[in-house]
Amino acid sequence: MAPPVSLTESAVHPDPILQFQRWFDDAASAGISQPNAMALATVSHDGRPSARIVLLKRVDKRGFEFFTNYLSRKGKEIGANPNVALVFHWEPLGRQ
Repeated sequence: MAPPVSLTESAVHPDPILQFQRWFDDAASAGISQPNAMALATVSHDGRPSARIVLLKRVDKRGFEFFTNYLSRKGKEIGANPNVALVFHWEPLGRQ
């Protein structure tokens, strides 16, 4: 694992999508297995949280696109409430 590094505002790109792309490219170049694997958290209609691992398909200025079944629980939850959380964990780089 990489040694801890302080993250300062001056060290990151002002555009979060471009910063993510840099870190994603670093993870892929480092040979991390499935750098596109991410935890996706959603909530049910009654506010119960749920998280699972999904695979990133692409990212651009519109946001993150991932593989899922629209008729699955997560697909239905996203349809009802598009506010979700994503977490990528790249331990060898000390980043998430």
